[in-house]
Amino acid sequence: METSQIETKAQEFIDALHTLENGSLDDAGQLVALFAENAVLNNAALDNKNQQIEGADEILRFWTQYKETLGDVRSEFHQITANAQSAGLFWTTRGQNPGGDEVHYHGATLLEFGGDGKIQHFRGYYDTRELTVKAA
Repeated sequence: METSQIETKAQEFIDALHTLENGSLDDAGQLVALFAENAVLNNAALDNKNQQIEGADEILRFWTQYKETLGDVRSEFHQITANAQSAGLFWTTRGQNPGGDEVHYHGATLLEFGGDGKIQHFRGYYDTRELTVKAA
């Protein structure tokens, strides 16, 4: 794919994430539709030993838990870098969890795309200690 196509795909991911953050659990499906059926997602917050999940059902569960756990948050993307097959997204997420506590953390996400334009591999990098909420 062309770098400009990857940038467009990265923006589609950002838009779908914002839809989920601003919407309801039902909006997680729009985000998951951007992933290949056999996609792999790595994230430091995952409970399993290798911090990796695979497949659309597990990825849907991940994004549903994201919304349930973080609540009313908004991710601001500071920079997007792209090449012919991947995009790096640099972001800060802040807001309030369902209990009313402040959420504020930052990190980077790597999206690797297949030839069909679907996300084949998602990697989220951040310090999980920052994800610990602070009482309001």
